[in-house]
Amino acid sequence: MNLKVSLKIKTGLVSLLILPYLDTVANELLPSNYKSTYQPSFFIQYQPQNAYDMIERLPGFSFDGGSNERGFGGNAGNVLIDGSRPTSKSSGLKGALTRIPAAQVDRIEIIRGGQGSSETSGQSIIANIIRKKDITTGTWALKLRRAPDGDLRPNIEAAVTTTLGQWETNFDTDIGGWVGYRTAVIENKDSQGDLRKSANEILDERNNWGYINGQGFREYTEGQLTLNGRIGGEKWQGETTRDIYHATSSKQEIDGFWQLDEDNTNKELELGIDWLGNDDEWKWHVLGLAVVKHQNYENSFHREDYADPSLYDSHFKQKRLKTEYILRNTYGKIGSDKFRPEYGFEIANNKLDTELDSVENNQQQQLSAANVVAEEIRAELFVTFAYSATEDLSIDGGLTAEFSTIEVSGDASNEQSFTFLKPRLSASYNVNSELQLSVLAEHKVGQLNFNDFAASNDAADDRDTAGNPNLNPDQTTELSTQLDWGFSEKGSLSVRLFHEWRIDILEYIILPTQHSDVSHGLGNAGDATFWGFEVALNLPLDNIIDNGLLLISYEYYDSEYFDSVINRNRIISDYTPKEFNIEFRQDLVEQKIAWGVEFISHFTESDYLVDELHTFEGNNRLEAFIETTYFDGLKIQLQVEHFNTGEYTRSRFLFENDRSGAYLGSQVAYRKREPELKLSVWGTF
Repeated sequence: MNLKVSLKIKTGLVSLLILPYLDTVANELLPSNYKSTYQPSFFIQYQPQNAYDMIERLPGFSFDGGSNERGFGGNAGNVLIDGSRPTSKSSGLKGALTRIPAAQVDRIEIIRGGQGSSETSGQSIIANIIRKKDITTGTWALKLRRAPDGDLRPNIEAAVTTTLGQWETNFDTDIGGWVGYRTAVIENKDSQGDLRKSANEILDERNNWGYINGQGFREYTEGQLTLNGRIGGEKWQGETTRDIYHATSSKQEIDGFWQLDEDNTNKELELGIDWLGNDDEWKWHVLGLAVVKHQNYENSFHREDYADPSLYDSHFKQKRLKTEYILRNTYGKIGSDKFRPEYGFEIANNKLDTELDSVENNQQQQLSAANVVAEEIRAELFVTFAYSATEDLSIDGGLTAEFSTIEVSGDASNEQSFTFLKPRLSASYNVNSELQLSVLAEHKVGQLNFNDFAASNDAADDRDTAGNPNLNPDQTTELSTQLDWGFSEKGSLSVRLFHEWRIDILEYIILPTQHSDVSHGLGNAGDATFWGFEVALNLPLDNIIDNGLLLISYEYYDSEYFDSVINRNRIISDYTPKEFNIEFRQDLVEQKIAWGVEFISHFTESDYLVDELHTFEGNNRLEAFIETTYFDGLKIQLQVEHFNTGEYTRSRFLFENDRSGAYLGSQVAYRKREPELKLSVWGTF
């Protein structure tokens, strides 16, 4: 039997068969050494403004904000608020944490050994933020960002927490924008490497946004009722221009001009309701969530060659309306029992309505699957458990059955039904009070991006991508192990190794068509393996530099996939094989000053299209900051990004028909981002 199939079945059987045995010890108690607590006094030297700032300073803890996939249960991060996940998706877990003022945090609990529920499934270390009640406090921030071309954009943030009647509430707003500016030299070469054309490119971009968030909770019918809301939107605009020079031209004047104007607008509304009922032994959690997003993307493209009187103009417009509705119910054992099962279900409805319009030189263009509606109804039934086998050994697992139907209608039509089993089993062992070892076996099912069902356009590369209504979710079976060592109050080492077996991976393929034209789009391309390791070290330097801290991280990934286009193995698309970062920070408490620098290493990413290979590289980069709390009630920070100038190289290697065909040449863009300044001032009220 194939290893990945065998592992999936065996893990699921073990997860189920172990439940009856573990239930016989349900009355035994959970060891107290699975929790450690950090009081607000631990964070004073860092002058945190909100709960996220405090999470970032936890030794040996790496924040995981979860994903933004459809549904709720599969997006778990590793931070809880008062024992539960926030009922919000649009702003993410980080957004929920930044809305909690530091003054409202009573303590942060670190829970080790998979002691969470399905809300944090698969996480071996969890942070639980306990908030104070009956408190009124507020924070504000004023941020100013300066682009290399001198353009400025302000950003104003404010949050208030207070008690209104029987409700504990918090509200916040975020209004502002950012600007970006970069230059590039672009070279087009033929198959022999000879220069044919070059261009000087300038990208001027800006983003403006405004959001309001609100939350209120109160005691209601022997439980806690929570209401969440979010409304707002943002608009990104980019203007890219190129002055084009032909290599064969004998004069030094501009031979052509190229301009791309882009607008991307997003408006969203989110409403959530959450009820959490607790008694001494069981927790009942019911939540509902509704998300509506309206997105518009437009681009206008103009190209002219001064030696040729003909012009080329195009206009592309795409409208997307996304809706998501979720109902989730869980019922789980709590308290200090050794065995704590949880049972639940989730029902979700997701819909994407896409309308596309494309015009070239005043001629309407027909794109494959331009106007489509994709809708999914998905249900999950699950059981999870956490079991404390001994004082040092804990076992965490579960089994989820997923049932879904995806219907695509419009220019492309299809209906598919899927059934998946998703088992998970992990174990954590405390070697001593400082050292923990954990292992995990899990089968995961990816979620399709509904945008891939519809056609899309990349005007900068002069490329249309067809939509594909026949996509299947990719699946991953993972084996991993992780070592966590907290060797001092601030010092820690974390090492994770993993291996994944992936089936039905998504890569760009030649899509079947009913006419002679060839269409390229995302499709299920076969199986692959993916493996690697991650290392994170927090090293206090008190013996050398007073209150200095060095943070080092290294990530290495590799993969193997048989590409039927070129009939040989290659790596999969869309990941960074190696990343190496070093950050130094010193907090001079008496002087009320902190400063630091960060080194971000060179990287290379690769993406494989049917007839092109894309690579994107970045140089070794530096960032720096200095901050002070000298003025009572204020924290002031100056941050410099791309301190040594960011240099990025984007390369396109072109082939005839597909990557097995003749090499046609390349287009290489040498991009630069000059230093950018950001001044931030935080205060409380």
